[in-house]
Amino acid sequence: MAKIEENDIFTQVVRFDVTADKQLVLIEAIAAEVERWVRYRPGFVSSTFHASLDGKAVLNYAQWESEDDFEGFTQDSETARLRKAVTDVDPSLNPHAMQCRVVRSIDRAS
Repeated sequence: MAKIEENDIFTQVVRFDVTADKQLVLIEAIAAEVERWVRYRPGFVSSTFHASLDGKAVLNYAQWESEDDFEGFTQDSETARLRKAVTDVDPSLNPHAMQCRVVRSIDRAS
């Protein structure tokens, strides 16, 4: 049986379905807020953005030291500005969020 290499990092993956002309605009809007204030929140680890090659999706992979740290972020009054940044790009965007825990990570061979 394989050993599970779990850790306590809390991960939220959010998928946005977008039109190709809005893909990079959305990434820049969210990244600007992450750089402005999210990155200074207690427990923030990282935020990584993925742009689908067809231009129709954005994935944001954000990690926090704990679920409590993430919950603190969601309660911050600045979160409303982050939501507004998303809706300013396209009011019809409907993000699909999923919370995860890391159970295994495989690095490149040396």
